[in-house]
Amino acid sequence: MHLKIAKETLLNVLTHVMGAVERRHTMNILSNIKIQVNESELTITGSDLEVELVASTALEAGACIQAGESTVPARKLMDICKSLPNSALLDLQVTDDQRCVLVSGQSRFVLGTLPAEDYPLLNNESTQGTEVQVSQVALKHLFEKTSFAMAVQDVRFYLTGTLLEIEQNQLRAVTTDGHRLALSEATATSNTNEVQQAIVPRKAVGELQRLLTVEDLPLTILIGRELLNVTIEQPSKDNESAIVVRFTTKLIDGKFPDYRRVIPKGGDKIATLAHDAFKQTLQRVAILSNEKLRGVFLTFNADVLQLKANNPEQDEAVEDFAMQYQGDTLEMSFNAQYLLDVVNVLDGDDVQMQMSESNQSVLIQDPNQPAQTYVVMPMRV
Repeated sequence: MHLKIAKETLLNVLTHVMGAVERRHTMNILSNIKIQVNESELTITGSDLEVELVASTALEAGACIQAGESTVPARKLMDICKSLPNSALLDLQVTDDQRCVLVSGQSRFVLGTLPAEDYPLLNNESTQGTEVQVSQVALKHLFEKTSFAMAVQDVRFYLTGTLLEIEQNQLRAVTTDGHRLALSEATATSNTNEVQQAIVPRKAVGELQRLLTVEDLPLTILIGRELLNVTIEQPSKDNESAIVVRFTTKLIDGKFPDYRRVIPKGGDKIATLAHDAFKQTLQRVAILSNEKLRGVFLTFNADVLQLKANNPEQDEAVEDFAMQYQGDTLEMSFNAQYLLDVVNVLDGDDVQMQMSESNQSVLIQDPNQPAQTYVVMPMRV
């Protein structure tokens, strides 16, 4: 394998796959990336056996001196590329003794390699599955509005991911950690009329958020029995070549809870609060809350919301907040961070809270964004 390539081009492709490479892994080869070169294309693969990223870009005429493939240490190659001048030209060659020699200007680096045929690949499942067409910006938006409510560590492993559900022309993302629930919907199309579900692991959700653009570009999601595949096209920018990223992740094998049963209905007490003012008030009052519990007491009464917090050191914060409220006086206690997480992903001018009793879940929405739904459980006092 022998390749001559601009630093920016190689670094751009590398950046798209590094998220799948673990710094330490029980399999040494997974600390490497797989590089494949032919006359027209450079392809780099990174994997941790849970998430696999394959990035490809077209090569200029004459860039490929000798086609071939090998694996090289990912972090070392990345750090070398970053350390070289911006306009550097790289000569990358795998020699007969299976050493990777990288030359740029007066710099010369020699890296050990491992055989490309030993590199484990995820993408060996058939192409059968449910195809979902959605825009990049819509999928990115779904993850951004719901990912905060995934469980971090839970014996109920199915809660540590995001449920993707396609139903008719709606793609739905749902997350819950047992204390709160986040749901967001976007328009999509699929090749089936049946409801299909897939639980995407936390790491995969983070990688997709990083890779997806805010542009209205189409993409196809393929939901298989064990794997989820997404092909993402990154258009060319400035002097950079266009890149195609093929993303594959293992799905979490488990049964996601029936989230529809968790969403409260028929709450007769409705409060409408100014978004920015409520967020700032909640942040101020929470300063003196218990550091572990983060509890904040909310009293809804005659168009005035009183927020109160205290802690074992006898500190106390109280603030009254004007609002629109329909219903009887109601006192509730919440984890302040749970409320702030919801408010932070709402974009409108108002926050609407729909409640029934002090010990029942609260439905939180932006009145102008019915496609986003949030549920927060109150704390037991």
